[in-house]
Amino acid sequence: MLLAGCSGEPTAAATVSGRVELGPTCPVETEASPCPPAPAAGVIVELRDPDGVVAATTTGSDGRFQLSAPAGDFELIARSTEGLPSEDSEQVHLDAGDDLAIDLMLDTGIR
Repeated sequence: MLLAGCSGEPTAAATVSGRVELGPTCPVETEASPCPPAPAAGVIVELRDPDGVVAATTTGSDGRFQLSAPAGDFELIARSTEGLPSEDSEQVHLDAGDDLAIDLMLDTGIR
């Protein structure tokens, strides 16, 4: 028999995952020459509250990320560390046990 001594119910972490993309990836897009966004590898992704960073990670080669966090209100921020400085963010609300998917886009500056 296993007994756990806790004062209250366990708090399930929430998960935020998604993909960060770069775009535009070419100066002119036409039907004959499409220009889809590209995965943003090595981008810092942070989940912040007013007190600072709650969780952080770096995107993989496919631009994907995953973070675990407690319930609360946060700002999800993706920030490039190379090339043109670019940032995208979104406000998120997490409840315990949530599994939220959010995609973010970084501007390459190509026009």
